[in-house]
Amino acid sequence: MLKFAVLCFLVIMASTFAEQCGDQVCGAGSCCAEYPEMHCKRVGQLYDICVDADATKDSGNHLFFCPCDEGMYCDMNTWSCQKKTSGRSE
Repeated sequence: MLKFAVLCFLVIMASTFAEQCGDQVCGAGSCCAEYPEMHCKRVGQLYDICVDADATKDSGNHLFFCPCDEGMYCDMNTWSCQKKTSGRSE
């Protein structure tokens, strides 16, 4: 329950500071998240909450969170960005 509350808080805070993307194309290092309203959001950094890079809607947008930045992957057990190791193949 605490994780859900923290997740909701992060979504609300992120939407407060994000710029609209609607018809705009988000710049490098960001993606378009659709909820709670369409906005550009920076890609996930180390330990940020994330989604799998292939988890897009038909529009190509993401629902709440962006995929991780280059050199990282989204660990679906913790839903957080982690550094890729040399032995990991993705």
